[in-house]
Amino acid sequence: MEVLPRVLPIFKNHSSILMPRAQLPVALSEEDYAEASSEVFEGNIVAVIQPAPFRPRSVGDAAKSFDTGCAGKITDITMAGSNVNINIQGICRFDVIGMLPPDCSGCERILVDYTPYSIDVSGGENAEEGVDRGRLMAALEVYFKRLSISPNWKEIEKTPVDVLVSALAMACPFHPSEKQSLLETVDLKDRSDMITKLIEMNSFDRFHTANTIN
Repeated sequence: MEVLPRVLPIFKNHSSILMPRAQLPVALSEEDYAEASSEVFEGNIVAVIQPAPFRPRSVGDAAKSFDTGCAGKITDITMAGSNVNINIQGICRFDVIGMLPPDCSGCERILVDYTPYSIDVSGGENAEEGVDRGRLMAALEVYFKRLSISPNWKEIEKTPVDVLVSALAMACPFHPSEKQSLLETVDLKDRSDMITKLIEMNSFDRFHTANTIN
């Protein structure tokens, strides 16, 4: 944690979160890429944080963002037709302490504190004590059936719970505030319980809506 920068350029990413040890692929148009400050990309480590215009804040002028995000390292930038594909590797979550004046290139920056999420780099997240993996898998089976998705169950069953929960938190079409709650939950058991309940509720809502329409 001592080597992570406390001042980070902001990589704004609407309705998406980045979790530690997870990969976030982002596709930008050439125009958006050109308009972004080059320092955001050349700096390698950026702050991925959700805009949240509906949530008031008390931290500086950052009234349009949540208080918590995740630092990530840009590991790859490739051109694909008219898009620029960027891959960001999650490192450690943080709380926003304050906004800093833009640098000379106009890049928005924040001052962050990693301390509340030291577990992200200490390896403690690998402990699965108390995690109800069976309930999570059962909820996923129903959820995927409702969405007519046929996943690779062998790969899912081999995936550690922390990696699986992070992938689901980022990929599932949850509300931004639900994604943010998952991001801010420090304990793996609590986060696993939360995402299990969200998946169960989403499955029920889809089932109920389908039956009502039929």
